[in-house]
Amino acid sequence: MYALYYQPFACSYAVHIALEKIAQPFELHKVNLNKGEQQSAAFLAINPQGQVPVLQYNGQTLTQAGAILLRLAELHPEAALLPEANSACRNAAIQNLFYISSTLHPTFSLLFYPERTAASARDEVKNNALQKIQRQLVYVEGLLTTQTFCAAEQACAPDYLLLAILNWCRLFQIPLSEFPNIKRFLAAMNALPEVKKAMATEFQAMAA
Repeated sequence: MYALYYQPFACSYAVHIALEKIAQPFELHKVNLNKGEQQSAAFLAINPQGQVPVLQYNGQTLTQAGAILLRLAELHPEAALLPEANSACRNAAIQNLFYISSTLHPTFSLLFYPERTAASARDEVKNNALQKIQRQLVYVEGLLTTQTFCAAEQACAPDYLLLAILNWCRLFQIPLSEFPNIKRFLAAMNALPEVKKAMATEFQAMAA
């Protein structure tokens, strides 16, 4: 059985959606980042980086959302978390997964933790991050011009991670009115059964 350590609607949301998609047994362990539980001795023993997501299975521990999504795609090809191997869509999916995890995600992290960059210039860090995010959203908008999802017309691993990160636009009051393709993408993603299941569970966990 899989065990996912997560914070509701953090980037771990993408892994949660993937677990719903593969339809294998899994259990959830909520880590309250707002209360600093990621820095507890118990959690640091699981992940010394003090971050979610963490996926445990068969005595193994795996961190980093992108890496976990890739591994789940390998373990469960029947779930089509990535397009068929050696296809152009597969190349696009992997490329976009790395873009989202290594470029878009770190920029949003500056909004969550500006003090990690410059404790005495938090506002400047956040303003610079917002400007970068606007440019990155333009890229994503262009990516979705001719297709509904990141790689094709079927949602896969990078789409789950993109959804998790784009949800933060509401948190930071980043308007999407100039990005109709992104808005269409969000509507399509939120209509998926695996997303609905994960969303309901995480809303319930937030209220607990």
